[in-house]
Amino acid sequence: MKLHELKTFVTLVDTKHFTRTAELLFISQPTVSVHLKRLEEDLGQLLLLRNVFNASLEVSDAGWVVYHHAKEMLFQAEQMQLELDELKGFIRGTLRLAATHTIYETILEEMIHDFLIAYPDVSIDARIMNHDQVEQALLHHEIDIGLVEGDPLVQNINCIPFAKDQLHVIGRTELDMLEATWIFREEGSAARVALMRWLEEKKIQPQKTITVHSNHLIRQLIMNGTGISTLSERFIQPLKKSNDYRIYAEDIEQRTFQFAIPKAHPSRLALKWIEETIKKS
Repeated sequence: MKLHELKTFVTLVDTKHFTRTAELLFISQPTVSVHLKRLEEDLGQLLLLRNVFNASLEVSDAGWVVYHHAKEMLFQAEQMQLELDELKGFIRGTLRLAATHTIYETILEEMIHDFLIAYPDVSIDARIMNHDQVEQALLHHEIDIGLVEGDPLVQNINCIPFAKDQLHVIGRTELDMLEATWIFREEGSAARVALMRWLEEKKIQPQKTITVHSNHLIRQLIMNGTGISTLSERFIQPLKKSNDYRIYAEDIEQRTFQFAIPKAHPSRLALKWIEETIKKS
């Protein structure tokens, strides 16, 4: 059992596709099959069940056991290499991060820019997720650090504050809250939870709702009069200066932007990211 075979297997489970796995790992498709065969022979178990009728891949019970342990082993091997590089004076590798929509769309660009000035040999893999997705990705070693709004929802995750934010309810001036369409973020979004809580407190029952996955789209829908929603103060500064828009409620929720990392064995590059941010603040 070799690490590169475990990496091939983990990637294959994630992609459910031999060709895509080969592309991601820069190996041939036959090599993917060889790695899988050797791993199954070494372990004496079938890890993937092939469906000859629709060419789909199903992970066996043994396969899931290997998958979860393999992810932990690959993570530890990666951290070992990073630590060895540091002993020789090198800070390199790939920092995998995920940010919730507001952070991703407002301040992440500057943070990445500053970090790469300090650590030019590090690569960044930045993804956009909602709060729930960030925490699950952390727990499964799919990312090294999350940038989220609010406190952790599950155990085994530490959060470190780095910025403040406020949510406001805003729409075009002519809209009536009781009759207007309300624009929600997707399930799992902290902004959605905050808006639903506020509507319940105000005893407002929306007659019509829209669900979207982007703050930029929400702002555009607000600007063209489609409906009312909640947005971060970082998104609405231009709108606040115009008489065409109305702040229906200020500061319905004060939020803390936080770094989320696993309590056990956080990534070395994630800790470097946090140190660099604190240094800049």
